[in-house]
Amino acid sequence: MPLTGAPVDPARLSALTARTAGRPDVVVGVVDGRVDPGHPDLALQPLRFVGARVPAGDPGAFAGHGTLVVSALGARPTATTPGLCPGCSFVVRPVPGLDVPPATPAALAGALVDVVVAGARVVNLSVALERLPSAGSADDPGVRVLLDAVELACRRGVLVVAAAGNDGGIGGSPLARHPWVIPVVACDGGGRLLPTSTLGRAIGRRGLTAPAIPRAIAATGGAARALTGTSAAAPVVTGAVALLWSLFPRASAEAVRDAVTRPRPPARRTSVVPPLLDAAYAYDVLREASVG
Repeated sequence: MPLTGAPVDPARLSALTARTAGRPDVVVGVVDGRVDPGHPDLALQPLRFVGARVPAGDPGAFAGHGTLVVSALGARPTATTPGLCPGCSFVVRPVPGLDVPPATPAALAGALVDVVVAGARVVNLSVALERLPSAGSADDPGVRVLLDAVELACRRGVLVVAAAGNDGGIGGSPLARHPWVIPVVACDGGGRLLPTSTLGRAIGRRGLTAPAIPRAIAATGGAARALTGTSAAAPVVTGAVALLWSLFPRASAEAVRDAVTRPRPPARRTSVVPPLLDAAYAYDVLREASVG
């Protein structure tokens, strides 16, 4: 399945999408705002919900952030813009209040635990990190419970991909600084960094840059919203992880994480800007490991 909607493929995702659309036993977790399971782009896809679903008959949610994120990953192949890994299974955990106002770290932690327990192998957090309360310190009780949830994911071998944020500054939240999280900053279709992306030492050391491919979903009445910034870039990395696991189902979480985050030589991680995702190189790394 070719990558649709982008004039170029800076992350070389076609190396994966040409080989697979994903496997049903690879479960992708999405923690986000409300998701409309009846949207035409998603209507044929099996979405398993944990927690609250979108209220029936709420037209505003049809173009909501959560629906856009799930569509980026799982929109049916015949959709105008197909998802990256529509052949995978999806477990969706809407977080009450995540659309407006933002969710608390405790609410986000509970949602992350729910999708991990529900069997997700990779979890997408397209939650702009600046939306989290500014307490910042890992000693803060709310932040601590969120980091504990990430530790649970680590122990269970569940990869966590998180949008780095869109404040255009240097910093990053405790979530982005956790060594198990893969923080993602955004670039355009030509691989040029979007200046709104949040950068930082931990983001540069362990994160990735990915293309923020614009995608819009129509709401009731013809209105539309688009997914942009690091919220759009994170699902690209999540989708790549899901496709790699579909192609190499016996690979460990550590092996997939290493393959997807390893820069192609001679590139090194010496900047607050993380390297661009190279899906073809990640495929080669895992293929060589499986042959060896």
